[in-house]
Amino acid sequence: MPLRRLTLLCCAVACLWASWATSTLAQESGPGVLPPPSQPILGTPQGDALDEADPSPAPDAETMPAPSSGAGTWAEEIAAPPGPYDSLMELLTPGTTPETLAGSIDETPITIFEWYQPAYWFGPTPWDAGVQLGINGSEGNNSTFSMRTGGHLNRESDRWKLKSSLNYNKTTTNGDVTQNNGIHDLRLDRVLAETPWTLFFLENFIYDEFKVYHVQLSLNSGLGYNWIKTDATDLLTRMGVGTLREFGGIEDDWQPTAIAGFDFTRQLTKMQRITAKVDYFPEWEDFGNYRVIADFGWEIQLDQPKNMSLKISAIDRYDSTPDGSTPNALDYAVLLIWGL
Repeated sequence: MPLRRLTLLCCAVACLWASWATSTLAQESGPGVLPPPSQPILGTPQGDALDEADPSPAPDAETMPAPSSGAGTWAEEIAAPPGPYDSLMELLTPGTTPETLAGSIDETPITIFEWYQPAYWFGPTPWDAGVQLGINGSEGNNSTFSMRTGGHLNRESDRWKLKSSLNYNKTTTNGDVTQNNGIHDLRLDRVLAETPWTLFFLENFIYDEFKVYHVQLSLNSGLGYNWIKTDATDLLTRMGVGTLREFGGIEDDWQPTAIAGFDFTRQLTKMQRITAKVDYFPEWEDFGNYRVIADFGWEIQLDQPKNMSLKISAIDRYDSTPDGSTPNALDYAVLLIWGL
């Protein structure tokens, strides 16, 4: 029993000594609270103790990842979920960044085409369209009124060239119609590979109330050659075969014809352009019977508004077999063109 009591007494003394030693160590080293993760532990008592325990050198500033500009650390950025552009970046070409992608999206112009523009119906291709109007009149001993209207529709690409024009003239004198005619011209060229040669189709439709015939229709096709093709000058010649019919005329049937002619465009200045096209249609059976249609124009772009221009136009039609009518018909006018 005395030995048992001595053992218990020794244990009690050891417990008291351990308690006193722990409290003394805590007072010397401060409260036992670990620093937050975002603060470095170097320089603190705990850090000094760790430095003594681990002699390996601490990483320098160049090898450590730079912290972000936000409140989170680099470790939090690595663990952050992917951004909204990450799924798109897999489909982009190398070198594209979310910033350039967002910039390109913001700076991309969006064009809304109106219903009267060709691009509204056929797509945003290089279409050139416009309507024209010119009027003239007088009142006095004689009352006259003359009107000319029409339009054009053109399109040019690497493989196709389309030119279409419509002109209508009407004149009244003292209430009586003295002029009533119209002409539609359609030219379609297919460029052959990388050569100046083209395959063309040409349609010429003429209505004239004061001719023996009322409607004259000509359909032609053949080869064309682009002699000059620059930004300022375009010269294209044509040669081929076709057919002609005068509805309501003396010879109301289809007649075989040939065709030869040229189209010319010259951009004189930034604001001025001249155009010319001449077509010669002889009959196969007798080249002495022929028709010639010549169209000349001088167009001046106006400063205001931007889509308006002034055009001086002259169209001459000659027929060697007029069947009692005047062989030559000349229409000239000053027109205002509204570009679509």
